[in-house]
Amino acid sequence: MTGAQRERDLPLLGVVYEGLEREDPPLLFAEAAEGVCRLLWVLPHRDEAGRATHRFLRGLGTVVDVSGLTVAEAASAVREHAPEGIVCFNDGNLVWTAGIAERLGLRFFSVSTAERLTDKLLQRTALRDGGLPTPEFWNLDDIVADPSSAGSLGTASYPLVMKPRTGRGAIDTLAIGSLDELTAAMTDITQGRMLLERYIPDPTTPITGAGSAPFVSVELVMSDGLVSVLGVTGKPPLAPPFRETGHLFPADVPPDVEEHLIEAAVGAARALGVETGVLHVEVKCTDAGPVIIEVNGCMGGGAIRGLILRSLAIDEIQVTMRLALGEHVVYRSVPRPADVGFRFDIQPDAAFRRITAVEGLETVPDIPGVERVFRGVGPGDEVSWRTGRQGFVAAILGAAPDHASARRIRDEFFARVVVSGTP
Repeated sequence: MTGAQRERDLPLLGVVYEGLEREDPPLLFAEAAEGVCRLLWVLPHRDEAGRATHRFLRGLGTVVDVSGLTVAEAASAVREHAPEGIVCFNDGNLVWTAGIAERLGLRFFSVSTAERLTDKLLQRTALRDGGLPTPEFWNLDDIVADPSSAGSLGTASYPLVMKPRTGRGAIDTLAIGSLDELTAAMTDITQGRMLLERYIPDPTTPITGAGSAPFVSVELVMSDGLVSVLGVTGKPPLAPPFRETGHLFPADVPPDVEEHLIEAAVGAARALGVETGVLHVEVKCTDAGPVIIEVNGCMGGGAIRGLILRSLAIDEIQVTMRLALGEHVVYRSVPRPADVGFRFDIQPDAAFRRITAVEGLETVPDIPGVERVFRGVGPGDEVSWRTGRQGFVAAILGAAPDHASARRIRDEFFARVVVSGTP
């Protein structure tokens, strides 16, 4: 049998793709699919992908453009190609993809589970109803409709966090310290968009290692209800108000704490009704135990996939594909990584509105342990804390023999790069 014949015998997998602005490059998906499946690129929003990307996708598989169609019409268009599975790596399209999968009888999250995975208000409600510790929360629409109710929250409720009900990366996530700040923040709110919740308190004594934020993410693979834990990812301190500044894999947490964090993450997945899928679960460490920040129905972004691939030789993209095609994927044991993989980001000052200079970045590749350097926003660019982690100035990727060494690399990175800007 020739290679071409073997390729034709592979199952066809639908990949819902939003375009380079919002997704990983298509080659990553094509590489992960090699020997596993053929690709059917499903484009729900043509303008997002762009003509050049469309041409490129056609070289990597079959393209079906369903932009402008209803879910039912899109499902009919996809059905003509007879895919054996469908995947989505963008939170914003999970519910849409679930609707397609339901109509075609393909393996995916149910529509209700996809809604809980993408809408933080529905998610908080499901976690609370499932008996998991969760901060007090409110639909901001209710408070906007009755502004007097804001006063009834009481001073003990502060600080609060205002965040979008959908989306990732701390975009538009704001700390609210008083009734006056809440009143001001409510002046320009789109109906149905925002959630208000009590700030999950930091632990009074450190639980994570030195130089780590008091929260982690747990990377899970669910296969027909069976759970595999790929690992726990640590986080450096946040940049105000809630912008992530990187990842550490594995996290610097004691084994007993790690066990409780994993238990909380698995409990959250079950409370949301997840049976099969790759999940990224963010968990806060508190004096009272782990509290779920949020559950994401896709693999973690911000280089987490790359860190896991480097450390464990497990490709979360390929795992997602295999699950979608009906394969039972379970990891009985996952080895402890031999070193600490990291990505560290420098975020601009929250008060900056424009970057005027970035100095010292050219010396960063000389830091031992740094393997790659990424440039983000630069001189002349407008910036805002509202863009969350996406608005970084510079980032480094690499590995260190231990967490203390990784922390020293981060300190040197931050010391060498000086970012100037204007408010």
